[in-house]
Amino acid sequence: MKTIKNITLLGTGNVALQFSKLFLKNNFKIDCIYGRSNFSDSKLDNHLFTDKISAISKNSDLYLVAVSDDSYIELLKKIPLKNKFIVHTSGSLISEMLGSFSNRWGCIYPLQTIKKKQLIEWNNIPFFIEASNDNDLELLSNFCNVNDLHYSIRNSTQRNQTHIAAVAANNFIYYLLSTIKEYCNKNKVNFKNLKPLLEQSLNNVLNFPPHQLQTGPAIRKDLKLIEKHLESLKTEKDLREIYQLFSEKIIKKHHEL
Repeated sequence: MKTIKNITLLGTGNVALQFSKLFLKNNFKIDCIYGRSNFSDSKLDNHLFTDKISAISKNSDLYLVAVSDDSYIELLKKIPLKNKFIVHTSGSLISEMLGSFSNRWGCIYPLQTIKKKQLIEWNNIPFFIEASNDNDLELLSNFCNVNDLHYSIRNSTQRNQTHIAAVAANNFIYYLLSTIKEYCNKNKVNFKNLKPLLEQSLNNVLNFPPHQLQTGPAIRKDLKLIEKHLESLKTEKDLREIYQLFSEKIIKKHHEL
């Protein structure tokens, strides 16, 4: 069976940069990296980069597209890739949309926040893959195995559901904790003292059924304490709104059956 040896990357963002480093480390040949600007990363040879569509290889085994969701279609409209194996990296893009540009399409989606300057532990990241046909799915599976990537096969609907969960679990919780940290810093409360509590909460939600170990004034329906806290937060608009919303949701979940 044919294997992937030569790769063209379309995009110069966080995911494209980190994938480029991984592929080079694992002895794949990168034909070129296409984008509006270079990575500005000394570990990658500048000759790999191009901002000219005419310089994009016509013979790569894999065209990996790593751009923002809003940019996929407009980018691919500009590049003639008919019958080439086009694989995107998005959590929410419907893969079948790539069928307008090639009958060979797929997805390889890493369930992790990836930044340019991070050290990525690839073997700890869940990957979700799909392809338009069984042969390309096997090709992509073998590609993951060679790169030591742990993967599951998921269709676009399943992957989108996973992406929604990931956004809520990562981005929303990060915003919540950052808002709490701002409150702690402002009031000279040591945020790091919350670490054991946060670790216990994470352990509880990972290992027990949802909502089973909920604690706090809302589950006790201690309305006087909730009002007291809200009064204390009257100058902290964001945190006050979050506190009130979550309290209302917990009360509704556990008391309004």
